[in-house]
Amino acid sequence: MIKASLSGIKIEADFTFFAVVAMFLTLDTTGFAIMSLIVCGVHEAGHLLAMLLIKQKPDSITLRGGGIRISSGINPDRSILVILSGSLINIVLFSVLYFSLPKTDIKPVMFAVLNLVIGLFNLLPFGCLDGKRLLKRLGFFDEKTLRIIETVILIAVITAITSLFLKGGINFTFIAAIIYVMAVDIFSKV
Repeated sequence: MIKASLSGIKIEADFTFFAVVAMFLTLDTTGFAIMSLIVCGVHEAGHLLAMLLIKQKPDSITLRGGGIRISSGINPDRSILVILSGSLINIVLFSVLYFSLPKTDIKPVMFAVLNLVIGLFNLLPFGCLDGKRLLKRLGFFDEKTLRIIETVILIAVITAITSLFLKGGINFTFIAAIIYVMAVDIFSKV
């Protein structure tokens, strides 16, 4: 574990973060890995930008193989803005890029679409994603109801994966993303 402090913000980077990034970059031959890391960085920068706008400094930033966690004692009324800002910046970036770029080069279009996918994916009310944090903060559901929602989503995803597999159109990225979210959710409770 690497630990540092920057302007009073505790920054930690676990070995697993570097291992996952290295594996991702090593196995990728398309440039998709770098693009994905940039889009995820944009997402996290959206959270930090919102914190800057409300004049709330993060207490800590932790980089782990399961993702990046930004912790802060934000006023609950302002935390909804911070939770939504990561996905919002991804969706705005998608809109600006996708509708202004010529569709002749696939890489910029892929970057735009990846922003939409990451932004929407993080809004799922599942695991450690922003969607679950948002539902908790809004207080619409108790913990038991949130677990039921997660279970329903998990069943829907397993059904979708099984359907894709049976039709021969399996998407390994989709499966990896779901396994990742499930693993992070399980191991964050340990």
